[in-house]
Formats: sequence, C-alpha cells, structure tokens
Amino acid sequence: MGDEVLSLLPFALIISLSGFLSGYIAGLLGVGGGIIIVPLLYHFLSLAGVQQDLIMHISVATSLAVIIPTGWRSFKSHKEKNGVDFQVLRFWLLPTLVGSVIGANIAGFISGFWLTFIFALIALLVSINLFIARDGYRLGDSIPKGFLGFSIPCSVGALSAMLGIGGGTFNVSLMTLFGHPIHKAVGTASGLGFYLAIPGTLFFIITGWNVQNLPPGSLGYVNIIGLLLIAPISSLSAPIGARSAHNLNKKFLTNIFAFFLLLTSARMFLEIFR
Repeated sequence: MGDEVLSLLPFALIISLSGFLSGYIAGLLGVGGGIIIVPLLYHFLSLAGVQQDLIMHISVATSLAVIIPTGWRSFKSHKEKNGVDFQVLRFWLLPTLVGSVIGANIAGFISGFWLTFIFALIALLVSINLFIARDGYRLGDSIPKGFLGFSIPCSVGALSAMLGIGGGTFNVSLMTLFGHPIHKAVGTASGLGFYLAIPGTLFFIITGWNVQNLPPGSLGYVNIIGLLLIAPISSLSAPIGARSAHNLNKKFLTNIFAFFLLLTSARMFLEIFR
C-alpha cells in the first residue's frame, strides 16, 4: 500500500503544478483553466487505471469544480482593472446558466468516447478560426438581442459545461466577432465561467452519484482529491494571469489562446484514436 501511494506522488505533484498553469491561463485568457485541467486529468486518470468510459466525465466534472474558485479570482482581478463588460455579463448570465444545466445533464449520459471527441473537435475548430481570422473581421458591431441573443450564450453554456472549459473558449471568440475588445472579452468571459461552473458542477455530482467504479475521493463525478490538489494553487495564480493580460497586445494574446486550443485538441485526438 505504501509503495502504491509513493508511486502516485509524481503524478500528484504534476497535477498540483498544473494548478498554477491552469490558474494563470484562466486569468490570462478567460478560459477557466479547463483547457489545461481536462487533458491533464484525463492523462493522469488513464495512468491510474480508472475505467476508460468514466475518465472524461471525471475530468470534466472536476475541472468545472476547480473553475468555481479560479473563475471568481480571475473575475475579481479583471473587474479591478475595469476589464469586465457588465452589460454583456448581465445579458448573457441567465441563458448561460440554463445552458450549463442542459450541458451537464447531457454529458452525464453520453459515453466517454463521444465526450472526448466533442471536446477535441470544438477546440480544433475554434483554434483554426482564431489563427485564420482577419483583423477587423466582425459578424456585427454589437451583441445580438432577441432569440439569437439568448440562444448563443445558452449554446455556449451547454457546450462549456459538457467539456469542463468554463465558456471562455467560445465567449472570447464570439465577443470579439461582435466588436468587443479582446481584453474586455477575456474579463467578461471569466465572470460567465464562474457562474456557469456552479450549476454544471452540481449536476455532475447528481448524475454521477450512483455510478460504480469511481476512484477514491469522488463526489458523483467530481473527484475531491483532484480538486484539492489543483484549486488552491490555481486560485492564487489566476490574478497573475489577469495582470499579464492587460500588458499584452491583442494579436499576441489571440495567438496564445489559439495555440493552447490547438495543443489541447491534438492531445485529445491522440488519446482516443491511438
């Protein structure tokens, strides 16, 4: 038993250190850190021998749980620098929460393969869009209202809760396409990610409550051990990333965002098709 615990220590250290990176990226890009947490947890749980069809559900659920403290810290930091558009935040909040509940419920009942495939595909498409997008290209000059204004954040909330990525992956891209500066988009996305993660986490706990063969320390699909290893460091490093975001130019920030999406997509495709 002692040897088994010692053999897991290097992986525990990697996950703890990933907390710093995920928190920094959450503050820098407004993506909730899930873009780093999900693949890392997926890889760690695979090495730990967790049942294959459960790995992605646990990774996504635990990532959403981590996003709650991380997103809040990031949101506060952006708010202090006047980097949050509260009009968009208020307008998108309700549909985002509705979508989060829908997405978490769907994710609780689909297979791990399809959950992983959707994660990798969406990350790839958004990354390509960011790399090839022309400066100044827009879908409009303001956030849509009416049915489209509800359905866009609702869809983002659903996909984000399914994938455990906080919503920034989609929200930053969408806000910039509708004329918002990327620095404002990042700050607003971090706030939406915080609120999105709360119902998403709760429903992953509920849908995973009676699932068998979950690893030790699980509360539904949320793994408390992973949460405790990642969340404290991630929450502390989020404000550092937020400060960095306001010192970087728009093009550089966009390229960083696109690169991490591409890297995440490639890793996930390799995992499921190897």
